[in-house]
Amino acid sequence: MYQRISKLLIVLTVSLGLLACAIAGSKLEKQLLSDGATRLNSAQVTDYLSGNTQVWTRSGSGAFFLPDGNVYVKFDGRTYPLRTWTVDNDGKVCILFPNGFTSSCSVYYNKDGVIWYVTLEIMGEAQATNGGPDTIMEGNKLDDI
Repeated sequence: MYQRISKLLIVLTVSLGLLACAIAGSKLEKQLLSDGATRLNSAQVTDYLSGNTQVWTRSGSGAFFLPDGNVYVKFDGRTYPLRTWTVDNDGKVCILFPNGFTSSCSVYYNKDGVIWYVTLEIMGEAQATNGGPDTIMEGNKLDDI
């Protein structure tokens, strides 16, 4: 009986932790929306990223989004090919490993002409605070970051 209660408590604790991450992860989105930002839709975010390099806040990291759905990711100075990127109907962008496993998902907002990103998950882990004004460069600039 105690073993069953322990399992239930573990499941409940993990569930509440995931819920807390989901709520915390939406704080930036809520703030952006309350400040009058609008979320980019599928067509807008596809146009925004296609053929451009997004610079990530981690030094030496970013991604070059090809219009054909492929993406080159640079992380800690190493470039990784064979990734794909998808955009769902709501404008959520996900980068996928060759086996289909999601490495990251983000959404984008326009606030007074400045594009902001909010990272929802990295490697399956919900993100609580990732996001901010986006840095995008025209073309493949992975060698420059």
